[in-house]
Amino acid sequence: MPTKRPRHRRRRRCPTGIALGLCIVSGAAIVLMVSVPEDSDDPPMADSSSSPASDGVPEDDRRHEAEPDEQGSSTTAPEEDEENPLLRSIEEEVDTADGDIETLPGESEVMGDGPLTTFAVEMEQGLPGADEDFAEAVEVILGDPRSWGEDGERSLQRVGDTDDADVRVLLAAPDTVDDLCAPLSTNGYVSCAQGDRAIINQNRWVAGVDHFDGDLETYRIYLINHEVGHTFGHGHVDCPGEGELAPVMQQQTLGLQGCEPSGWVDPGE
Repeated sequence: MPTKRPRHRRRRRCPTGIALGLCIVSGAAIVLMVSVPEDSDDPPMADSSSSPASDGVPEDDRRHEAEPDEQGSSTTAPEEDEENPLLRSIEEEVDTADGDIETLPGESEVMGDGPLTTFAVEMEQGLPGADEDFAEAVEVILGDPRSWGEDGERSLQRVGDTDDADVRVLLAAPDTVDDLCAPLSTNGYVSCAQGDRAIINQNRWVAGVDHFDGDLETYRIYLINHEVGHTFGHGHVDCPGEGELAPVMQQQTLGLQGCEPSGWVDPGE
């Protein structure tokens, strides 16, 4: 059966002024990164060091963390909290959706100081949960002073048109993530970043990972900031020391290396 590919209703515009590359291979291709589950055991495409890419990375324009373990996660999602925008739309996990990707309407104020970076929120249609809940969560996360404002180096604003967006954040079903992240083996489990788009796996958004011990709010913050960080050209780092907060670009879906889970770029803000 041929692989289904999502239909895009809007024309993609490449961002300007954002470094998208970490490691240049095969001419101008850029290697990208995604997240991996904790129990992956030295997977063949893993990048468990702080170097931008491993020898097994496909020579294309994608960054990744590692190939996921086939078993996935048994995390049970907590109950939805209507008062907390970061804990809404906690629905069941899915395998597939409509394949139709739409940009969600809505625009925010400029958040923070510094040169402006705009972002749009996209969602595959047919997923359980309310579109506006995911859009609001992304806006709350990226607009927080602890996110990618980086102490006045960047301001952020949500826009409702991908033609005006420097970065796109997409929530999609696992099979759509697999399709968009190929030839990386996301195996229906992990998320990835490709060019100016952070591609979030619906099931990770719903269930998180086991070693966050049910703290879905922190995991969601990490997931958005980590994948958006890749679109800004940031690579992976390691845990700085036992018991310290994990840096946002640490592969926390893979494991914590003795650090404490953390989703913020600047948690001290």
